[in-house]
Amino acid sequence: MHIVMVSPEQFPLPGSGSVEICMLAIARELSVHHQITIISKLTPQLPIETSMNDHLVIKRVPALSRKDYAEEVIKCIQTLDHVDLIQVDNRPRCMAKIKLAFPDKPVALFLHSLTFVPKSASISSLLQKADLIIANSRSLKRRIISRFSLSSDRIITIPLGVDIHRFKPLTMEEKQVHMKRYGISRDRFNVLFVGRVIPQKGIPVILRALYRIQPSIRTRLIIAGKSKNAAYPARLKQLAKALRIELLFLGEIQHEQIHQLYPLADCIVCPSQKHEAFGLVNVEALASGIPVIASKNGGIREIIEDGHDGFLVTHYKNPLGFANRLARLAKHPELAQSMGANGREKALLHYTWQATASRLEATYQHLTGNEG
Repeated sequence: MHIVMVSPEQFPLPGSGSVEICMLAIARELSVHHQITIISKLTPQLPIETSMNDHLVIKRVPALSRKDYAEEVIKCIQTLDHVDLIQVDNRPRCMAKIKLAFPDKPVALFLHSLTFVPKSASISSLLQKADLIIANSRSLKRRIISRFSLSSDRIITIPLGVDIHRFKPLTMEEKQVHMKRYGISRDRFNVLFVGRVIPQKGIPVILRALYRIQPSIRTRLIIAGKSKNAAYPARLKQLAKALRIELLFLGEIQHEQIHQLYPLADCIVCPSQKHEAFGLVNVEALASGIPVIASKNGGIREIIEDGHDGFLVTHYKNPLGFANRLARLAKHPELAQSMGANGREKALLHYTWQATASRLEATYQHLTGNEG
């Protein structure tokens, strides 16, 4: 098959956005057996075309607005040979315009979150244009069905994956090298947060949870992520200082290096305060062999098994639930080690990019009639 994948906007290489990370990982796996063309916005820093391998190419088109982008994507597709299927990620309006331009070709919408599908009659109408909608979790699928009264057979669930060769446990020698690089020591119980530094991610809840278990347990919160609002990280630092929590703010770390950070922590926290469709950091942590303490929220519940490879906190707006789980792991390192091993095993069995691509391949072969 020749599959065209339309990126939401620009496609940086390397990319740090979760959608771009997922698209490129899936495309690489699919390109083993199929021709894949990724279309994205042209940026001054990147060439018009990048060949990743003999069967995977990224084409970039000029666009000043989202309307221009859809039109340029359509023009680009018209120049391609023998396109079997078009996948559009996260942009229902763009998807609908492409389907209108290519009514005889299957067009799928791959949704990674609810961000671009607010409840409205216009969005509902756009979603009807897709030949298939793909959700990255059962929770996201249920939300979409409920929000737009869509038939369940028009939406399928395909979980995302992780590069198990990059995200993996490290030897003690490897840990020492990276801990020195990031300024992390073993003198405290190291708690890691990875993600966008925004209010809905719940970082203050973790700071208050750590306050509850001190001074009997010496802790350190490590934050790796970016914020568009400089005032918010400043408020977090002020809160940490007031609570006397040691805070190591690393800022944004490119995805090509982030795998070095996970195994340095004793656990990772994902205290999301709003619906989380999937949460890529959770499977990255599992693959890295560290336990996860997360809000019992959205698609996270489908990844973490409470008591097996981490803990799920039901009342996740209250710091107490996180404090109790953090204290339990800190006091019982053998439990943390066991949970980490269980998580690694789960990632190997269920959350590889190869598994994600295989499910998508089977779906697209059925949709295009190329089965067998």
